[in-house]
Amino acid sequence: MKTDRLFVTRVAAVLAVGLRLGAGSPGAGQITFRYHLGRSKAKARVSPTAAFAAALAQAVREVQERFDKGRHTLLPVPGADGKAGYLRQEVVDLIAITGRDLDQAIKNVQPSGTEPLVAWTDDELGHLQGELAVSPGQTAAMPAGFFAPQPVEVIASLGGPSKKKPAKPKPAVPPTPPAPPPDTVPAEKANGVLDEVGKVLSQIFTLASNDNLEVKLWAGSTVSHSTFSFWPEGKIKDSPPPPTIIRMDGNKDHVLRGLYRYRAAWAEGAVTHLIEYPQPAGIQTTPTERLDLVNGTGFFCCRFNEQYCHAVSNEKDCR
Repeated sequence: MKTDRLFVTRVAAVLAVGLRLGAGSPGAGQITFRYHLGRSKAKARVSPTAAFAAALAQAVREVQERFDKGRHTLLPVPGADGKAGYLRQEVVDLIAITGRDLDQAIKNVQPSGTEPLVAWTDDELGHLQGELAVSPGQTAAMPAGFFAPQPVEVIASLGGPSKKKPAKPKPAVPPTPPAPPPDTVPAEKANGVLDEVGKVLSQIFTLASNDNLEVKLWAGSTVSHSTFSFWPEGKIKDSPPPPTIIRMDGNKDHVLRGLYRYRAAWAEGAVTHLIEYPQPAGIQTTPTERLDLVNGTGFFCCRFNEQYCHAVSNEKDCR
């Protein structure tokens, strides 16, 4: 007990000295305790696509900003029906410019090996641009009677022949037609399409910012001894890379998201059955799905008895 009392007394004395020494200085009366924590020797695992993903997220963010700025410069104008809309060509041009910007952003970050991702963005924006195309046979409304023949003045001779030659009638000058109404897209439709363009940009940005640009692809079949070959759908300047081959039912890691062409083959004796995308002309079967690794699940099943392949939720759905 004496030892404990002596220890407490000494601690109190040390604290008292510390308080007196700190008097009159900033933070007087306060005792600061510092803890030195050792650095962890464990190294964080870095994804092989982390640098590419971070750079792409920044590049896509800049494309989004330019798209938003261009969208705000669109001015509504009255259409043929008097309702407000946007000039069709201006909306189409904005989508085209955004598509080129996005393609260039991806290629600037990584010049090669990104063809599937570029193909996916081109396809998505191409469909949206096509929604604004003028349908065949659709023309601007012209004023009624514009092409009607104009009356020509006729001078009839009265009585006998006149000594003077009748004056030649002056050709009638057709009236100047009013300017056709501007080719516009209803505001609701234009805004809906542009919203979808924004979603495409956001989808790529989200994948990049989350470092989720790669996927594990599982390819399965309803028959045994079959193979699945796939390669990028996008344009490739140099010779295309050799196809990646998966023995069904198997998978392939680190496949870049995007669009791919493919060929599934099943050897039945001396006969080899094929399912291809794009399908060769003249094939009358159930349309086979494209291999979309952005919107798809990462599970792809080929049904040779029905001659088509499609995305499935999991391996069990390919039985």
